[in-house]
Amino acid sequence: LTVTVAAGEQFEEVWLPTAEDVQVKRVHVALGVGAKARLFVLNTAPVYGRIELDVSIEADADFELYAANIGSGESTNEVVTNVKHRGERGRSRQVVRSVLGDKAVGSYLGKVEVARGAQQTDGEKSIKAMLLDRGATANYKPELEIFADDGKSAHGASVGELDPVQMFYAMSRGLDPASARALLLEGFVMGLWDGIAGQPERDAICEAARDALRRAAK
Repeated sequence: LTVTVAAGEQFEEVWLPTAEDVQVKRVHVALGVGAKARLFVLNTAPVYGRIELDVSIEADADFELYAANIGSGESTNEVVTNVKHRGERGRSRQVVRSVLGDKAVGSYLGKVEVARGAQQTDGEKSIKAMLLDRGATANYKPELEIFADDGKSAHGASVGELDPVQMFYAMSRGLDPASARALLLEGFVMGLWDGIAGQPERDAICEAARDALRRAAK
């Protein structure tokens, strides 16, 4: 599948999971000069899920990705991106959150390429994972190829567990452990969807994310 956003145009889409055990989506996104695209992606396949994005960014174009891997059981969910800055002053933002319980695996593999002549580009990645059980695994593999000498590229990654003090406080308010975990995890994930323009789309992805978090937090 190829999505082409013409020069000066804007594109936004919300990708919800399906009921299938295996879910694979491969998309090429081509941004023309001054175009903008935002993708909001929820990856919760019960066996294997893979979101694969190949993005090309021309001059003054802007790409944003907000994605979540939420897994339980023995599921594997992956987000794989290759963002190519082709023109000057391009901007990219990738924010990925993973919540993993049981023996679930969540991965983010992100490559950024800055072409020769693509000066003053600005690329940023924020990758965080929350592990709920000792058997869960989070993987992060960044790659960077820069052939221009004037630009910014930053990435931050962290893996953590729920704060026991926050858990104690939530349970002291009358919540059982699973409900307390799910509530705290909402604070970790739900901010991804704040920028969605359409209320029905935002409600749909929030509800799907809550369902997945409850399964992971049980």
